[in-house]
Amino acid sequence: MTAMKGRPAGKVILGLVIFLAMGLRPWVAAPGVDPPLSMVKNVRHISSGNYTRIVLDLSDKIRYQTHVLERDPKEQLPPRVYIDLIGARLTSEVDRKILVQDQLLQSVRLGQFSPNVVRVVLDMKGLTEHKAFLLPDPYRMVMDIQSHVNGGSVAKASVDVAPGGNANGNGLRLRKIVLDPGHGGKDPGALGPGGVAEKDLVLSIAKKLARKIRDELDVEVVLTRTSDRFVPLEDRTAFANAQNADLFISLHINASTDPRMRGIESYYLDNATDEATIRLAARENDTSRRNISDLQFILSDLTQNSKLEDSIGLAHRLQSSLVSHMRKSYRGVKNLGVKKGLFYVLVGARMPSVLLETFFVTNRYEGRYLARSSFQGAIVEAIFRGIKEYQANLAVAKNL
Repeated sequence: MTAMKGRPAGKVILGLVIFLAMGLRPWVAAPGVDPPLSMVKNVRHISSGNYTRIVLDLSDKIRYQTHVLERDPKEQLPPRVYIDLIGARLTSEVDRKILVQDQLLQSVRLGQFSPNVVRVVLDMKGLTEHKAFLLPDPYRMVMDIQSHVNGGSVAKASVDVAPGGNANGNGLRLRKIVLDPGHGGKDPGALGPGGVAEKDLVLSIAKKLARKIRDELDVEVVLTRTSDRFVPLEDRTAFANAQNADLFISLHINASTDPRMRGIESYYLDNATDEATIRLAARENDTSRRNISDLQFILSDLTQNSKLEDSIGLAHRLQSSLVSHMRKSYRGVKNLGVKKGLFYVLVGARMPSVLLETFFVTNRYEGRYLARSSFQGAIVEAIFRGIKEYQANLAVAKNL
């Protein structure tokens, strides 16, 4: 074997042996072979005690296949999940091995398995639930690993019984809520009169709402962002999962090309067919209408084990509270209803999760009101009441 330039032959052989021992076959490009279309540019992960999300940033669309290997005691190999990214190639900047070392995952290993296939190997500490899906614009491969800790119903898993709690449910309470102020940083969201940005409005509302929940419900509240910074959509849900939150509420302000559009609407994750909802999802996801349609078949699988019924219940409680409370102080509040939509920020959530679209910043009157502190305060009070009603309903469900 001829040594590579600048490297002794022994080190090249040793490196090859280590690579093969990892279960990854090396590939060297042959002259005249065109490179694959999609480049794997970066790997990141978010983890907690019973949940890990791995995200691979890609330059283009790929196909993928997921496989499972049981533990091999003879070879002293842990159980593994591996995903073949078909039509992909590793860039030189990507680490080939990322140590995770949480309770679910030991490491993530990447290798160029063949000229057009990147293999991603997840060295597990035990075989648990796992899902993989692809998100576009920009393309990223998302892999979720989770334990069965939160596998029960919301009434059993999402509330604590406080000391002294009794059979009528007075001792039941939510533990933790994650509020997600939409957009941020380079992504301003919708823009209203005078350049007011959705990202600033929802951050202001989220901070006020967090203070009220902490003070009056004695519930821990965490925000996905506390300043004007960009957070990828898939990282927001992963953050809520890693926090082991009981509720995930993504806050947004609506917009339309029709300046007459006004009102309030609430969404839960599910396939949608009406054109207006698909266009809204495309805007919130920062993607095209075509990509929303492409995602529908993925969600048919992802929603099977999600907290769908609980999310629908939460959406109805919040929508009802928002409409009824805001109508007491402001005339002409329109109820646009509870709807289902394909929102990336809700994909993979392990808890009841909703996306709220509170009024239209592009409406002449609603846009002007949204900038007022008193109007934001009314929105905060309305959402707070909806959360409080949802918690009370959990207590009732617990005793059925």
